[in-house]
Amino acid sequence: MAACLLGIAAWIGVTVLAGALADDPVDPKPTLIAFAAGGSAFFGAIFGYSLWRTRRRPEPELDALLGELSLEPGGSAGIAASIGASRRLVQAYLVGGIVVTALGLATIWQEAFDAGSPRWTLYALGVVVVAWAAATPAIVGWAWRQSAAVLAPLGLTQSRRSATLSGERHGRRVQVEITSKGSVTRVTTTAGAPSLDGAGILAYTGRGSERIWDGVEVAADGEAITVWRKGHESPAWLWDLWLAERLAGAPI
Repeated sequence: MAACLLGIAAWIGVTVLAGALADDPVDPKPTLIAFAAGGSAFFGAIFGYSLWRTRRRPEPELDALLGELSLEPGGSAGIAASIGASRRLVQAYLVGGIVVTALGLATIWQEAFDAGSPRWTLYALGVVVVAWAAATPAIVGWAWRQSAAVLAPLGLTQSRRSATLSGERHGRRVQVEITSKGSVTRVTTTAGAPSLDGAGILAYTGRGSERIWDGVEVAADGEAITVWRKGHESPAWLWDLWLAERLAGAPI
């Protein structure tokens, strides 16, 4: 978020500076070029980083964890397939955003250099936006079904009103709340649990890594074991679910 705000500030600053330093104050060309160049750099970085984040990364530890958490025989294979399909959908959506943004910036470049037909580029932009908007309900529905396919083998469902997952696993109620700051995972149990965080969790469980448990805290209140996680290193909440269930069934 901070990087985005700095990028926007730099983009606006360069645009204003270009207009202020122009030899002819009424000539819009320097301002248009600065705005288009800044936009190209900003959105190029945004979309490039987003595509990089959605790349497929081998995670054998996470694959093994899914196998353990799945309540259905062979459920981890279905989960992996649904996650892969969801990743491809996100990538396709990003490509759509790239096309829309590129057409919008193209009209500004054309206007700055008096090249081509900005009007026809805008028409093309309008057609793409309308098609994209028309397809959105179907895309959202498909994404929801993929999400349900990922959660079903885990015994969880997602609320349609909030980013909350809930269900019953091994006779215990489970709730995972995805918040703006991270996630909160609760597993109901009367079992006690030590208060741990970060390196303490790694030492206690002997599993995962410092990166996986960074920003994680766990405690019990007599009714549930709760795991708090800062950040959204998706799907890190699976580790939190494993931790809470392990503590719920482990002797203290």
